[in-house]
Amino acid sequence: MDILIAIDKFKGCATSRQLGDVVKQAVVEREPSASVKIFPIADGGDGTVQAFKQLLHDGVREQTVIVHAPLSSLPDVEARYLYDPQALTAYMDLATASGLALVPAGLRDAMRASTLGTGMMIAHALQQGARHIVLGLGGSATTDAGMGVLSALGVRFLDCDNRILKPCGESLARVNVIDTGGLSSQAREAEFTLLTDVVSPLTGRTGAARMFSPQKGATPRQVEQLEKGMVNIAGLYGHEVSSTPGAGAAGGVAAAMIAVLGAKVKPGAQELLKMAGFDDALAQAHLVITGEGRLDAQTLQGKVPAAVLRAAMMHDVPVVAVCGSCDDSVDFLGAGFAQVIPVTPAGMPLEQAMLTTVALSNVRKAVARIVF
Repeated sequence: MDILIAIDKFKGCATSRQLGDVVKQAVVEREPSASVKIFPIADGGDGTVQAFKQLLHDGVREQTVIVHAPLSSLPDVEARYLYDPQALTAYMDLATASGLALVPAGLRDAMRASTLGTGMMIAHALQQGARHIVLGLGGSATTDAGMGVLSALGVRFLDCDNRILKPCGESLARVNVIDTGGLSSQAREAEFTLLTDVVSPLTGRTGAARMFSPQKGATPRQVEQLEKGMVNIAGLYGHEVSSTPGAGAAGGVAAAMIAVLGAKVKPGAQELLKMAGFDDALAQAHLVITGEGRLDAQTLQGKVPAAVLRAAMMHDVPVVAVCGSCDDSVDFLGAGFAQVIPVTPAGMPLEQAMLTTVALSNVRKAVARIVF
């Protein structure tokens, strides 16, 4: 039996690699003769650089740069990305510089958080000689429509009195002019590929503000303020750009980079699976095991389990999803999963379930419930 494992992180408690290893161990214990292969995987959010690191050749170098945290009140961040000097390509994820995980839960502030740190990381890569930036857009703490990223590259956002605005969500509604005259020549000449895990547009019910800013600390009133700001800046970026699927990724960073830098948007999980040769491996596979920390409505928009399922269905290979928890309001079996197995025992407190050792133990036990 050939079994493929392509499981995303359980956010906040276990990495993709940790989960893959423990699933493989549990499978081999049950089926000693099974051939099991682990695929490093992410969807553009946290863990994307680690996945790239396992997929790229040995000549790729890890780079470190000190950048601003998502909030000015927090200490600077040591951001890491990968640079391939042969291909002049940098691989990075926004979460390492502007991620929600960098902000303590009690300090989350969607109005003041900025992607300036991510822009600084991009600028550093361009100075190293990068001519292609591959940027994962997931796990952001921000809803600034990419103002921070562009500001770090030389763009100015001006109000009606030509005053420079701070690059953050509370400034969105006041932007009157986007001055690209100072955009660095390196950024103008570079190619940008954005890896997303959502298909949300910039504005509207499923847009950057209304869909995602509450989890970044926005109150209901602030959500509507941010939405008003997104509508304003959508007119400056261009409504065609703003309605593009994925434009709302990372609080609107995608829209900014499409409009000003000509960036191309691609589904993150699908791109990483392609790099890993997942489709070729499916030709001989009998079963695929995937999953993520929580299966919910967003899962089917482009998260890892959905991308894995879509690829496996093309080869008629059954897919089992393991997860910390599952939203009962979404029919994952109806979507095509052969089994969906929440691993957290009933009654276990969330704080306990989120401990790495506990989560991995729960996953290991869950493999015994998979129908081979």
